[in-house]
Amino acid sequence: MSTIQVISLDMFQTLVNLNNRFLSMWRRILKDRYNASEARILQAKLIEQYNVVAKRMRENHQFVLTRDIYKECFDELLPSLGIPFNCFEAIDILVQEHRRAELYEETLDFLEFILKNYQVCIVSDTDEDMLPRFFEDYRIPLFSSEKYRSYKNDHDNSMFQEIIKYYDIEPARILHIGDTMSDVVGAQRAGIQACWINRQQASWTLEATPDYTIRNLNEIRDLL
Repeated sequence: MSTIQVISLDMFQTLVNLNNRFLSMWRRILKDRYNASEARILQAKLIEQYNVVAKRMRENHQFVLTRDIYKECFDELLPSLGIPFNCFEAIDILVQEHRRAELYEETLDFLEFILKNYQVCIVSDTDEDMLPRFFEDYRIPLFSSEKYRSYKNDHDNSMFQEIIKYYDIEPARILHIGDTMSDVVGAQRAGIQACWINRQQASWTLEATPDYTIRNLNEIRDLL
């Protein structure tokens, strides 16, 4: 990786951990009927519904804020499961809990390591008011879906194109690290090297494979 000059980083499940925040969100929504097992099932259903809605938006070449995608999901999910909770209040809770997401144990040390040797940016498919703001302390530039009206793997791939334009270097000199298939596919379509952070030891199901795979951010330090 001696040619790398820029490292772009996904936010959620790469730098910060949402797992406990999802449980906290469902605790606030379910109230007295909350239990962790049910919350995990509901969260899986919510993510499944989110992927359906987001895919439809991409296929229709539409841009919709993350908040509005989740609003459609809650509109469908909560009544179908007999959960008497206001959808707008559920969205507000979801936004708050995203913003409270905690850093992974190795995140700050990793940031301090790469900031000494590379230009660094954050690239997130999430509305800006959902993002934890710790990166501002490091003056790390943010490329957000909200700002560019685009997601990482949509039809025009503009999120990653904007990174290339901003740094004015060859795409192959950029390394993107993220936890989703969109992180990998979107980056590679733009000619950017892609590192899949696979914290859950999931299986990769696409034909195109990541350039690198790691289980946590410490592993990329050895590669760099």
